[in-house]
Amino acid sequence: MRSGRRIFGSKARGAGLVAVFLLGLGAAADATAPTPAIATGTAGAGGAAGAASDETVWKDFIDWLPSTPVSQTPQPIFDLYRQRLVGKGATPAEAERRLGVVLGGMRTRTDGWRVMFNKIYTAPNGGFSTEPSALLVGAVSDRTPGRALDVGAGQGRNSVFLAMRGWNVTGFDISDEGLKVAQQNAKKAGVKIATVVQSLQGFDMGRGQWDLIVITYEPAPVTSNDYVQKLATALRPGGLIVVESFASDAGAKQRRPVDIDPQQMLRAFSGLSDLRVLRFEDVVGTPEWTRDKTRLTRLVVEKRAP
Repeated sequence: MRSGRRIFGSKARGAGLVAVFLLGLGAAADATAPTPAIATGTAGAGGAAGAASDETVWKDFIDWLPSTPVSQTPQPIFDLYRQRLVGKGATPAEAERRLGVVLGGMRTRTDGWRVMFNKIYTAPNGGFSTEPSALLVGAVSDRTPGRALDVGAGQGRNSVFLAMRGWNVTGFDISDEGLKVAQQNAKKAGVKIATVVQSLQGFDMGRGQWDLIVITYEPAPVTSNDYVQKLATALRPGGLIVVESFASDAGAKQRRPVDIDPQQMLRAFSGLSDLRVLRFEDVVGTPEWTRDKTRLTRLVVEKRAP
């Protein structure tokens, strides 16, 4: 793991941006609940003969997921699934393979996210910070409020912060339970936010609609040239895109669903002439959902005026 890389544009704003954020370990979950036998089938791509196919693995996980206890973070759920597999006779290597299939599926499939995060957002003591992202706070410190889109708004910590500072905020998330809490938090703060229950794939960002787009710890494909082009198209001239998440190289094993390859992300955003990178970081830091230091990446981009 590299010691850290930071790039700041010559006209970068908010030079005091601080590193914080999301998605780590929580309390261990109970693995004693009875479960059906582990299904086997034809080998999936790269799987050993007799191993369950990727589709069978995913279906097994999705069928099991609703029976899991409420969790403060995703990690205990994944740990519980691994324990279940081994307890039902899978070898440690096969359990890791199947967990890898699940983690990969969580990047592109929405049926697991809603169940998982509805559990997390209804936990009595959430394992995540309720404060706004320090990266976001610094990025907008000298910006005139406009229309903001909060991608994966969750319980609305960033949406409410922005609304309190005069932004017209829309937040969307796959978790209806999370957005219920977001609306409650907005009401307590005396502000209004618009919320939409929708997936990353299903939400239409439109064209020239937003002065700010915030993406924090979401499985958004920000290393994809096509997706970055959609973000740029949705942004108004002078608008900002703020991204923060866990980081790992694209080829790393057992990547978290929200991991971003920092260099791939930087190339995707730098490849568009109408975008200007104000801030880029590839560092080891402490996220807000765990005290364990890990690799993080952060990006602030501005759309150039025509």
